[in-house]
Amino acid sequence: MNEIECIEGHYLRANRTIETIVITIGDQKHVSYIYNYEGIHFRFFINIEDLIDFFAKRKEPKYQFEDEQDLDNFLLNIPEKEFFYIMFK
Repeated sequence: MNEIECIEGHYLRANRTIETIVITIGDQKHVSYIYNYEGIHFRFFINIEDLIDFFAKRKEPKYQFEDEQDLDNFLLNIPEKEFFYIMFK
């Protein structure tokens, strides 16, 4: 099972946040980002460029969740090979 650590959180508004997380998969660590919209919609960004594109160009990320538990399950169980494939795609 992967490990997730929230290393920073920023409030854009009272009910909208951006969390910086470190995902540990095997012996690899990677920084990613989660945009939490009112606790009802979560967008997962592989890298900072995708996060910037979302706000600057309204480009939606590949991974979106309507439930925090679904997001957690995705992050905790994504296989190492698949994660690094999508990260460098």
